[in-house]
Formats: sequence, C-alpha cells, structure tokens
Amino acid sequence: MEGIRLIPSSKWSLHKFFDRHPVIRGYLPATALYQPALLDSFLQKYDTVYIKPSSTHMGKGIMKVWKTDSGYAWVKERGQTVTASTLGELKPIVNQSVGNSKHIIQKGIPLAEVNGRPFDIRVMMLRNGAGKWQYAGMLAKVAGPDSVITNVARGGGYVTTVPKALRQSQAVKSEQVNTVTRELIRLSHHVCSHFNKYKHSSQIGIDWAVDKKGGLSIIEVNFDFPSHGLFAKLPDKTYYRLIKRLRSQYLARRARLKKRKPASR
Repeated sequence: MEGIRLIPSSKWSLHKFFDRHPVIRGYLPATALYQPALLDSFLQKYDTVYIKPSSTHMGKGIMKVWKTDSGYAWVKERGQTVTASTLGELKPIVNQSVGNSKHIIQKGIPLAEVNGRPFDIRVMMLRNGAGKWQYAGMLAKVAGPDSVITNVARGGGYVTTVPKALRQSQAVKSEQVNTVTRELIRLSHHVCSHFNKYKHSSQIGIDWAVDKKGGLSIIEVNFDFPSHGLFAKLPDKTYYRLIKRLRSQYLARRARLKKRKPASR
C-alpha cells in the first residue's frame, strides 16, 4: 500500500488501513492518535471515550474517561475509579498513565449488556485447507464485575453464545438474531479480504461491538495469535473442534507447499 507506513500490531496503523475500505469504514468508531488536547474535543462530542495503547492487546492498559453528573471519571482496566469536578483536574492523571507510549483515543460505544455487564462479540476466521478464509465460529465475551474491558483473562469475565447474549441484552429483537449473526459473518469476510493487502495472516479474531440499539462497530482486529481457548470455554465444543480442524488443515497444506518448493541454489 503506497503512502502508508504499516506497523505490525499497531491499532493506529490498522485503523488508517481499514478506513480506506468503503464498507468497513462505516463500522469504525471515531478514532485519533492521542494528544492531550484531543481529550477535550472528544468529550465535547461523546459522553465516553477510551484511550488505548496502540501496540498492546488483550485489553492491557485500556482507560475509560466519561462524563458524570458532577464532572468526569477515569478508570484503567479494573482499577479504582478516579473522579474530578473538571477535566483539567483529571488530565494530569490521564497523561501520566499514557506516558511516552503511543495511544489512540476512541469514541466510547454504549455496549449492549448481559445482566448489567457489557459484552462484545469475537468472530473467528481461519484459512482452510485450500488457503481460503472460512468462518469458524463466534462467541460473546462478557465483562467482569467493574471491568471496562471484555478480555476474559484480564477482566474476569466469561463467554457465552452470541444468540444467548443478544437475546438477554434485548439489543435486537429475537427474530433479528440470525440476521445479525449472518451480517457479522459477511462483514468479517470483508475484513479478512481487505487484510490480505496489509499483512499475511492465517487466523484472525475480530472483536465486534453491539451497541444498545443493535448497531455494529469494529473494536479490534486480532491477527497474531487470536485465542482458540476462548471457544473451549463454551459448553458446546463444536466451534472449538472446527477451529482446530481448520488450523490443522491449513498447516498441513503449508507443509505440502513447502516440500514442493524447489530448493534455492
């Protein structure tokens, strides 16, 4: 991609890359490379914002800043909530936590909830034995108590099926659940197809937000080592077995192709 400096695993780099796609662009929350002055402008537009390290994953270091009836509040992952009457009082705490590392600032999405806890949806895509992208499964990641992240390991949450989470949240009507899941699969194929232009990957886990009105947004595209173990936590192991089977088929194909490749002289 000419004109773009691609940085592996960088949230900012990926955001700029996906923003070039005519379909995917519409599912990206407003995002910018963090600068202290942007905290004011983002909170003028949105009630909640997230500040995320650009080069870390698994929910590590994510901060939430939001408006309250008496001012503003800030929390990092599952830490203690800090409140302030003005944003000026809160800024030094935010900026100290940001430090010198690159972060992004992002519009907060009012996630649909299961029993008062927000959730997002992980859609797992793998290359199959023919080297083509294939949908392998999806699940809902429900945040732990008092956690601002849905990462199960770091946030103390749990996984459940997507239909169950959607129905319990009432974000969409029961008769629309299948339509939403089909749309998630369709859009995830768009993500993988476009990602081919960014970097080669054989497995991608896409985290989708479902807001309280049923709208969809992309939270993150995990392309290094998206967790297979999350799917093993579901009572029904169908998705987990399919993921392992597709992975084995792809690795076997790669080994065959490597054997056939003539040795360089």
